[in-house]
Amino acid sequence: MKAFLTPRWVPAVLLVLIVLFFWRPELATLAAGIALFMLGMHHLEDGFRAFTGGALERWLSRSTNRMWKSLLFGVVSTALVQSSSLVTLLTIAFLSAGLVSLIAGIGIVFGANLGTTTGAWLIALVGLKIDLAAVAMPLLVFGVMLGRRVEAVWKGLGQVLLGIGLLFLGIDLMKAGFESFEGVLNLEHYQLSGWTGVLVYTFIGLLATVLMQSSHASMMITLAALASGQLAYGNALAMAIGANLGTTVTAVIGAMGSNNAGRRLAGAHILFNLVTAVVALVILPSLTRVVEDLSAWLGIAADAHTLKLALFHTLFNVLGLAIMLPFVPLMVKYLMRWLPDVAAVDPAHPDLSEQPPMRAHYLNDSSLLHADAALKVLDQEVRHLAELSREVIGSALYLPDLKAGLNNEQLLARLQAPVPMDERVEADVLYERHVKGVYGDIIDFISRLDTSLLPEQQQQLMDYSLAARDLVESVKAAKHLQANLRRQIDSAQPTIRNAYDRLRWQCIQAMKSLDALAVVGDGMDTRRLAFADYERLEKQFADTFQREVQSALRNREMDGWQASSLLNDLHYLLRIQRHLGLAYAALDEVAALAAATDKPVEKSPADRERVEPTVDA
Repeated sequence: MKAFLTPRWVPAVLLVLIVLFFWRPELATLAAGIALFMLGMHHLEDGFRAFTGGALERWLSRSTNRMWKSLLFGVVSTALVQSSSLVTLLTIAFLSAGLVSLIAGIGIVFGANLGTTTGAWLIALVGLKIDLAAVAMPLLVFGVMLGRRVEAVWKGLGQVLLGIGLLFLGIDLMKAGFESFEGVLNLEHYQLSGWTGVLVYTFIGLLATVLMQSSHASMMITLAALASGQLAYGNALAMAIGANLGTTVTAVIGAMGSNNAGRRLAGAHILFNLVTAVVALVILPSLTRVVEDLSAWLGIAADAHTLKLALFHTLFNVLGLAIMLPFVPLMVKYLMRWLPDVAAVDPAHPDLSEQPPMRAHYLNDSSLLHADAALKVLDQEVRHLAELSREVIGSALYLPDLKAGLNNEQLLARLQAPVPMDERVEADVLYERHVKGVYGDIIDFISRLDTSLLPEQQQQLMDYSLAARDLVESVKAAKHLQANLRRQIDSAQPTIRNAYDRLRWQCIQAMKSLDALAVVGDGMDTRRLAFADYERLEKQFADTFQREVQSALRNREMDGWQASSLLNDLHYLLRIQRHLGLAYAALDEVAALAAATDKPVEKSPADRERVEPTVDA
């Protein structure tokens, strides 16, 4: 969760807090309660993240394929982590990564709003009536003990217990903090009636949620103040509306680092909370009467204001769902129109050098919030880099478009045709425009990933990093090959011209082989055989080409200088093939890991020693 305060404001805020604590020691107790509550939420979040085990994608697909399932997922997840803001930010991350659809994401966020009411009910029913500190102590002990374990499940359980213990301790301190104000300052004297009070306390609730980035914390403060008599019941209702509305700011902050898919979800969240808040404020007197009637019917005492506040909080969230759910399809339609997907620049366009510099298309800051979402967008971006690298190599070596659906005869005819001067683009220009920026973004993204990954996630991260590096190395090899190619492609010597056409044709065959590798079927043995066949053909071509060069040299069809240049360029071609093959094998390894996270994965072709191909001088 992003910090609301920028670093330059931290010293000023700390100074103000120190002054306030010396002026009113009671404030220190209240502030400590808020701090422990928020720290508990942080540990609770970390604990539940540890249970995903890399299987989140499959779990989400099963749990959110219907609107009612998405709503239930939002309610349950918010009840567990006690943070609708976290659930909203995670959902934005999942949507940005393509793990959930927009409709499913909207359902989760709507359910999260309803899930916030569970915390209010828990505190109103139990938290303010028992000694939560006594319950918290053993939870803290067990949490610290289990949290020091190495196993992810036990460590996650320890974080959850520690988080719950800190939540309980924080609530107890908040309650004690407000009770200590009774002899010093009575906030009830500052209550405001009428619409002035409604609007002012709605703004206070909104501001508290924005500052603490937690509507749960705002509701806990409201309940504690109401229970201690420091806050009037009417003003508490307005604060609850404001706290709900304040979560939209968190969604906006999260959407800033997301793509348009995440921004669409943030827009739906803002629309839901705005409509719900406006309707609740407009009909507040009627809503209050409904709460009174329901309280009487449920047997809630007339002076049980905390329970009535929890009931009110639930009622206006249910009202928001009733209003907004029928309009979800229409909302999706307009959000898709207002925030369309940004189309990636087509690298197959013939004017590749004239396109603007390419940057990462799938990576976004919001996906860093969860390892599964981060690895998903990283997978998409590395595959995007693979497509770009192949297109850049094709343009650098003046190859015909493999996506045009041409057969071998047509491809060969295009290959042997003269290359127009306007299509002879510098490989350096192509690399700078279409590869370097994307690769730099991938490296930066990997460096910002949380290091606390599960072993299989660490393996996936390693495979992505190696695949990206191999793709860049293949493009750099194409840059070196182009240096001689652009001088010799129009050579008056048929032997030289045909030799470079042979190198280019082999590059086409290698790329077609890589396309075939993608559909060879499941099973590590099948993939290993396919990759071995790819390497066998590579070696077979290298041996044949070297014999042809040596034969031409003996027959005086080329001189020693030209022969050495051809052998060097053969070396660059083999580097292109080897690095492309290793990159695709690494991506294939990731797919195998993702498909069987609960099974040991055999050693794959990507795990081979990375050695430079050699040619006989």
